[in-house]
Amino acid sequence: MAWKLTGEYFENCSCEILCPCITSSLQGPGDYERCQVPLVCKIREGTFEDVSLDDLAFIMVVDSPQIMGDGGWRVALYLDERADEQQQAALQAILSGQHGGPPEMLAPLIGEMLGLKLVPIHYESSGNRFRVEVPGIMEFEVEGVTSPGSDEAMEITGTIHPMGANLAIAKGVKGIYNDPDYGLSFDNTGKNGHFRQFAWQG
Repeated sequence: MAWKLTGEYFENCSCEILCPCITSSLQGPGDYERCQVPLVCKIREGTFEDVSLDDLAFIMVVDSPQIMGDGGWRVALYLDERADEQQQAALQAILSGQHGGPPEMLAPLIGEMLGLKLVPIHYESSGNRFRVEVPGIMEFEVEGVTSPGSDEAMEITGTIHPMGANLAIAKGVKGIYNDPDYGLSFDNTGKNGHFRQFAWQG
């Protein structure tokens, strides 16, 4: 089934800046015993067959072993509550990895799906600043790391990240997550972040 998504993403992981997972292509250990990171995606334009996915958002919260490439990820998925049943099914089909594209690359790394929730996702971005809030569960905000006298965020290039090879470097302004249903909580404030435009298709 043909599908495509374009939009923007950001993350705020538990490593210090710069995350070793990025510079080691997921083969080196993170800074701490667990790697905990939300992948926040805002779809600007998207389709799954004839189902429109425009303007929806989804968040994958990952709790993984120190070496992410070893797999065994625990993943909680949050979908935009504005998605109707067809859109929910389409997003789940894409993110399962069964229809190709970057999710297919990530699927073998997932050892446990903690669950899926339909939630209000409040997303906003401006320049080098990105923010998301799911009331009562998470609030993340990152800001690009810039050189003195410049408004442009520094970048790392040539990565194997599922969002693209070039990533802007950011720092977590706020990074709070707590979902008792999954027994998972962390605080990534001040930690590593990235953002970029993304384009997926399968």
